[in-house]
Order: sequence, then structure tokens, then C-alpha cells
Amino acid sequence: MQRSVGNAAVTTMIQRMEDGAGKRKRSTSPQDQEEPKQARTAALAEDTDEDYSSSEVAAEDQFSPESVNQIEAQQRKMVRLLEDMDEGGAPDRVKRAAEEKLDILTLLRNLAPLRSVETVQQAIRLLETQPDSKAKTTYLAKLEEHLEYLAEQFPSAGVPTAETLIAMWPELTSSFGNASGQIGEDGCEDRAHAICLAIAQQSPAIGANHLSKQWALSNGARLHADHQWNHHVAASVETTNGILVIDPVFSRTAPIELSEWVDKVHVDSDSVHQVAWGFLGKPGADNQPDFNSAVEYAP
Repeated sequence: MQRSVGNAAVTTMIQRMEDGAGKRKRSTSPQDQEEPKQARTAALAEDTDEDYSSSEVAAEDQFSPESVNQIEAQQRKMVRLLEDMDEGGAPDRVKRAAEEKLDILTLLRNLAPLRSVETVQQAIRLLETQPDSKAKTTYLAKLEEHLEYLAEQFPSAGVPTAETLIAMWPELTSSFGNASGQIGEDGCEDRAHAICLAIAQQSPAIGANHLSKQWALSNGARLHADHQWNHHVAASVETTNGILVIDPVFSRTAPIELSEWVDKVHVDSDSVHQVAWGFLGKPGADNQPDFNSAVEYAP
């Protein structure tokens, strides 16, 4: 079958790319359909081949708002490019390379603002599982440099005390939403993430080094006789008094000890897993975050 000029440009550009990407969804907004296909593809071929090396973003923050905007723009372009590939019947290996790049872009965009050392370390682990590509090399380097940025800008002053966490409590309550002990309430993922963001805003050093989430996962039976959850998650902070959990479903006035939280959720302690707080979705089969755990937070 003879290819159009636009489709040939797509294939040539992707063959030059050594990049990867990820699962896509169709774009339907008018701004994603403003150009004829061949003109749009040619522009994408030129733009997508740019190398967003660390020299092109603020050196002190490898995931600054400007850099995240660049990643988001690349996401949109890759989605449109994949749509053009579907229409033009591009080879599977070409589409796979583009999908792998989109995976990387989507992971990093959804984990932004990347203010947790553990989140960055988990992102590095996930990228290392991807096939070798230009995008993988570029963003692994950015993540490594970002670890240095967090260490320099938000060094740990030591494990915080329980009193430190309690002192910031009034600034956290606005992130509690309408959570209460009411049966049937859901939304624990968004609530835990909002609380983590509030803690990181109040104390970037705690957010970077001592903040995490506790995931209670069901082994088949529902959690909590009244709530009947299939999972539950809450923010937690490592303190000199042990791990304290911030879960307004059980306490709106103070954090509670992890062991007390486990008892209140009605779960075995072996089914509770500490996870980097930057991941909104539940961990994967190995109880560690996977690509599906990096869900975009949309308050």
C-alpha cells in the first residue's frame, strides 16, 4: 500500500526516535483538531524530535512548572501522532515505540510536582523497566538530578516529633473534605492525596523525606464491617513517636498511631503497605507502585 506524505513523515520521524510512550486516549477537544492531518503531522515530527535535556529547564528544579508544561505538551502531541498512525496503518513496532514514550510522559506528568524523594525513586525504578530509548535516558537523568535538588533544597532536619505534626493540624483540616464516620463514604484516594499536598506545603522537608501513604488492601474479604471497603488509604508521617496516620474518617482532631489505624480499618497488618505519597492510585500486584498507580490528581 502506498503511504501518503503525512504518514511517511510519521514513520520516518518515529524511526529516528529512540523514544517510548504509553497508553493513550482519543482527544476530542476542538483545539486538538485545528490543523489538517498532514500539516499537523509534519509539525509534530519537528516538535516531538526535540531533546528536552536538563539544560533547557531550570537547573535547580528538573520538574519545574515550565518543565511539566513541556511534558504535558509532548503528551498531547504524542496522542495526536498515535491517532495519525492508527489512521495511516503505521507498523506495530513504530506505534509501540510511540506508546512507550507516552507511558513515560504520562507517568511523570501524573506524578508532578514530584516533591517526595521516595516518589522520585519509585519513578526511576519504573523507568528502568522500560525498553531503552532516548526518552528513557533523558528522563532518568532528570530524575537523578531531581533527587539532588530535593536533597539540597529540602534536606531532612531529622525525624519530626508528633508535636510538629499536631502544630500544623489547623492548616490541614481544609483538605479533609466532608470525610467522617458515615457509612458508605468513599474518595479516600483523593482525600489522602490532598492531605499529603497540604503537609508538603506546610513543611517541604517533611513532605520530601518523612511523608507517605498507608494502603490497606483486601485479600478477598471487604475491609471494615460497616464501610465494606475493598481498600483504604490514608496519609502518614514518620515521627519520633512512630508512624502517625492522618485519617479524618477515624479522627478529625489529631493523628493516630499506625497500629490503631490498622485496628480501626479491620485489616491484618500484613495487608497494610507503605507507599510513596506521589502515587494517587493503589499499588500493583507486588504492593509497589506501577504505571497504573500514577493517576492524575484532579481536585
